[in-house]
Amino acid sequence: MIETPRVRPTLLRSLGGIAALTVVALAAACASAAKQPPTTNAQLLAPPADPCVLAREDARLDPRLDVERVPAPLKMDPTPIRRPVPRTALSRDGSSVIKVEVLVDTLGKPDMATFAVIESSNVWFTNGVKAAIAKWTFEPAYRNGCKVARFYQFAASSAPRARR
Repeated sequence: MIETPRVRPTLLRSLGGIAALTVVALAAACASAAKQPPTTNAQLLAPPADPCVLAREDARLDPRLDVERVPAPLKMDPTPIRRPVPRTALSRDGSSVIKVEVLVDTLGKPDMATFAVIESSNVWFTNGVKAAIAKWTFEPAYRNGCKVARFYQFAASSAPRARR
């Protein structure tokens, strides 16, 4: 005959209390986990609602990033360099250079607050080009088929006069 060990009644009561405490603690943990908002990692893995969100964010972080199509003027009216060019605007040898950049937004408008002169041989060219570009309309840049803001560069130069 097999004998079963006898368990004291006080031990059974204390084990029952521990089990009850464990069940209560587990229920409280589950309830508090259900009330917490979803983690940010899950939000990062979810695709954006608008497929162009990532392209625009990339362009915002680096407005000089590679794109399929850079901004291009649709209408260059007024002309960037008025004629006749004053002799005082030219260098001693008759040459000139102007190179500027401006951020073109997704609507094709230049953001003149970002207008920057990269190189200019005379302020006359700078002022003329700045006034003209402010009135131009552009085809915005495209990245992954989406319109993005990107810098547009304008450059013009004239060669030195031939020596006689």
